[in-house]
Amino acid sequence: MTLTDYLTILAIVIAPVVAVQVQKRLEVFREQRGRKLWVFKTLMATRAATISPEHVQALNMIDLEFREKRYKNVTIDWKTYLDHLSSYPKDDEKLQPIWGERRVKKSSRYLGRLL
Repeated sequence: MTLTDYLTILAIVIAPVVAVQVQKRLEVFREQRGRKLWVFKTLMATRAATISPEHVQALNMIDLEFREKRYKNVTIDWKTYLDHLSSYPKDDEKLQPIWGERRVKKSSRYLGRLL
């Protein structure tokens, strides 16, 4: 047998293995992308209903779905927004409208960075 024959046999054996590995990676990528899109679409669809269960669930998924280094700005904005949500001025009625305006601005900022 010649070198060409060996290479042909090797290609016949290795090609299906490589194809399966590529397919698995594509499936993982599509699944991750789908989850990120779900978070984004849910937050956009429920942005007017900030206390809806879907909105809250999507907010809670940000840390899980956007944990890669390239999404660092998303998680920073999310933490800033979460800190703002935790600082609602319950006792000061004059500050509540200002707090609400800032909430909208901060939510728009992190929504813009999700994709």
